[in-house]
Amino acid sequence: MTDKILFDYLRELISDGIDPKDRETEIWAAHGQEVAIFVLDSVGFSRTTKTSGIVHFLSKMMQMRELVMPVFDAFKPIHLRLAGDNIFAAFRSADDAISAAVQVQKTLKSSGIMLNQNEPFQACIGIGFGKLLFSQTLEGYFGDEMNLASKLGEDIATGGEILITQRAWAHAQNQDASQVSQRQMEIAGMSINYYSLDCP
Repeated sequence: MTDKILFDYLRELISDGIDPKDRETEIWAAHGQEVAIFVLDSVGFSRTTKTSGIVHFLSKMMQMRELVMPVFDAFKPIHLRLAGDNIFAAFRSADDAISAAVQVQKTLKSSGIMLNQNEPFQACIGIGFGKLLFSQTLEGYFGDEMNLASKLGEDIATGGEILITQRAWAHAQNQDASQVSQRQMEIAGMSINYYSLDCP
């Protein structure tokens, strides 16, 4: 067991000629956390910056952050990181992550923030659940469910959508099954099932 920061420990092992794979059990025991991961990506960053300038988009992004921070305060994530127009959060349960996502989308929808004259400010959200490696540095979490949640939130979802991995939905205990529809996507030759949550 090690109390070193994840990447410091990996660097130390490599410097000592030790393959970190040989210490995988120890690494997971020291740095693994079972969490629900929440990934938010705003819509239209590149397009809006090109047409209206970066200052315009940043002002909208800051408005979004101020609106949704009280939601995160209410649901108490164990980790929260802001990175550009993304928000990454880790929650103790899939239900907390899903409920926070619903409230974030409702808050943005009712806020009246406009990306431009004709388009409301919108966000896409992906949610995963599983045991992930946590780095105490700015990188945050690593693992399959982190990758899937990021793919769903940043690449697959459209504005206003909440997409949930199959594993995250399986661990949700207080959600209405009638509000989700199952979908499928192909990633690197693999078929991945996930769920789309209707957000009123």
